[in-house]
Amino acid sequence: MSKDSDYKFSLEYEELKAVGQGQSQLAASLPCNRHKNRYSNILPHDVSRVKLTEIEGVEGSDYINANFIPGVHSAREYIATQGPLPGTVCDFWRMVWEQRAPAIVCLTQCVEKGRTKCDRYWPAEGRVDIYGHLSVTLLSEATHEDWTIRCFQLSQGGEIHETWQCSYTAWPDHGVPSTQNMPRLLTFVCLVRCSLGVPATPIIVHCSAGVGRTGTFIALDLIQQHLQSRSAVDILALVAELRRHRPSMVQTEEQYVFLHGCVLAMWRARHEFIPPLVYENAHVSTDKGDGEKRCTGHRRWQGSPNNT
Repeated sequence: MSKDSDYKFSLEYEELKAVGQGQSQLAASLPCNRHKNRYSNILPHDVSRVKLTEIEGVEGSDYINANFIPGVHSAREYIATQGPLPGTVCDFWRMVWEQRAPAIVCLTQCVEKGRTKCDRYWPAEGRVDIYGHLSVTLLSEATHEDWTIRCFQLSQGGEIHETWQCSYTAWPDHGVPSTQNMPRLLTFVCLVRCSLGVPATPIIVHCSAGVGRTGTFIALDLIQQHLQSRSAVDILALVAELRRHRPSMVQTEEQYVFLHGCVLAMWRARHEFIPPLVYENAHVSTDKGDGEKRCTGHRRWQGSPNNT
């Protein structure tokens, strides 16, 4: 990037600071909900917040620090949320269950530089942990150099829902992957989208606060989809739209500039960027009758666009 373009990006990023400001965040500020926010300065807009089913007699039981984010295919294509706290893990799984989320994209490690960024919210492999009224079982786990794929089975009252956790572990907090690691992140973004296709329910995306890495990932997924059908993407407008639904999405100027570098890399690849098959212990299959993806066989997680 040139000095002129860097200056242009700085001006654009300054414009973004006002977007979404002044929106109501009343639910997050209620005394019964304040302890559910990992960071006191990252609160969900009321207009787009995810509402859990209320538990009778429990004040604030419909609250979780999460927002619906529109995408290419749906007005609620994503849910952007914070990393669960010890006191919100049950609410997190309740959200997965109620929204029938096909996948959880995790962009943080639980501890980074000695600080807790996200409390572990999943069981060890083969274990069944109870979260509220939900039983959660880790069915399989497959590890790559920069990411791990897990398959979970949730059950309640005789009903079952299976979901994936796609965990990217090489992204620094408040920062961006190095230029050398950029292709691997783009592979991961494409891998998630190509494997899930166009799900009927929201994809849950979280990091620590649910705005920096989360916003950047969602922006990259949107950009990759837009570039399949058009010759240009207005990144400023795209990030502004994200911020209208959740504050501080794409949290730093560095992340904003990184998005432009990724677009350049995508163009240089001439849209021939195809992620490899990298998993041995997981598999996504599609029931052609209803299009629902399920964890079956746990042999290989197919990441190629040919498997959509």
